[in-house]
Amino acid sequence: MNPHLKIEMWGTRLVSGVKEACMRRQIWEHASRGAGVGFACVALLMATASLVFGQEVGNASGSAQPAKRDFRFEVASVRPAAPPTGYEYLASSEGYSPGRFRETNRSFAQLASQAFRPKYSFGMKYQSWMESTYFTINATLPEGATKADIPIMIRHLLEDRFGLVFHHEMRQMGGYELVVAKSGPRLEKSAGPAPDQSMVKGPGVEVKNGVPQFAKDAGSGQLSFGSTVIWRGRNRAMKSLAADLAEKLGGPVMDATGLEGEYDYTFTYTAEPPSASEVGQDVASVDAMLNALQEQLGLKLQPVKNVPVDVIVLDSAKKVPTEN
Repeated sequence: MNPHLKIEMWGTRLVSGVKEACMRRQIWEHASRGAGVGFACVALLMATASLVFGQEVGNASGSAQPAKRDFRFEVASVRPAAPPTGYEYLASSEGYSPGRFRETNRSFAQLASQAFRPKYSFGMKYQSWMESTYFTINATLPEGATKADIPIMIRHLLEDRFGLVFHHEMRQMGGYELVVAKSGPRLEKSAGPAPDQSMVKGPGVEVKNGVPQFAKDAGSGQLSFGSTVIWRGRNRAMKSLAADLAEKLGGPVMDATGLEGEYDYTFTYTAEPPSASEVGQDVASVDAMLNALQEQLGLKLQPVKNVPVDVIVLDSAKKVPTEN
């Protein structure tokens, strides 16, 4: 397997066989240009089918619309932590379990992203220390709270223990429209509804002849190894593809294709992962992606100006939380 491997899965489980393969190799993570939150993980499992999240409400400095279920952690331990090593995701106790919540070596910005769930990663702005200061959280959920209540509880934790102050504002950003190219669309309509991924057996990614590739029953996602990137969509609407492209480009993308329904598609392109010593490599990677989008799917992006984007601004917070 190529030493450079990146896996992004949307709505697909990444099973232990792939995790084990990732452990043995160096995996690179590329955060989108201008992104508000860059996750420093060796493997990124994105359980967000379209990268579009519901917008959350503000605190005293934001909107006054109340949350429907306004829970707080019953007990929460917040301790300073070292930067992540890249293998934290292997811990079986990580994240949510019934009645418990644990996060290890997470930056303040990552915790804030979990709390607010911005529509795009570039839709949250914050001070530089917030992405370089890490914490470990162990918390107990109150009776009646579920995994769906975790975001509001993290938000309350950041407000109560760090004194977080934030607000929403509409900012005008340059972006794109996703349109059909002159050649016409080259997309296959999905034959049926998306399968229940919880019932799909086997890994989302498998290795054949030393080359990683998506398994037959895998859902949507991206697989990068060496200079090759495979972008796979299953039961995806065009607005979802637009949102995925927005995350990659670090700016808003609006669906203007006029194509209704859901589609299955795959496109592949070649682009070396960017590095500090390779000036302009990121631009080359984007160009390769857009060329593949047009040649293989019959879609293209047109620049547009002044797209309104709801941005969550983290105004201030204490670097040291109150004591447990």
